[in-house]
Amino acid sequence: MIDWLKNAFNDLIEWLKAILQAVFDFFADILILVLDGVLSAVSSLLEAIPVPTFMTGGAQSLLNGLDGSILYFLSMSGFGAAMALIGAGYLFRFTRKIVTLFQW
Repeated sequence: MIDWLKNAFNDLIEWLKAILQAVFDFFADILILVLDGVLSAVSSLLEAIPVPTFMTGGAQSLLNGLDGSILYFLSMSGFGAAMALIGAGYLFRFTRKIVTLFQW
């Protein structure tokens, strides 16, 4: 006699859980859509910034005019790894500034 009441109550609880999960998923999707819009806007703004003329040739254009002995010395001294480390440092710094909204 009580089993049907217990089953009805369990069905009601399951239905409420499903409704709450659907509401949570809905707001999570809205948050993702808003974040996607903001990041797309930032991305399009960053892509609109033109590359400076002195950077169009890259570092290779600077190194092409050097003598072979200097290039050998630079390759043996780890110049490439040093430039990669400096570039990673600048990338970290700029990323940190953007993530903290230029507070650091």
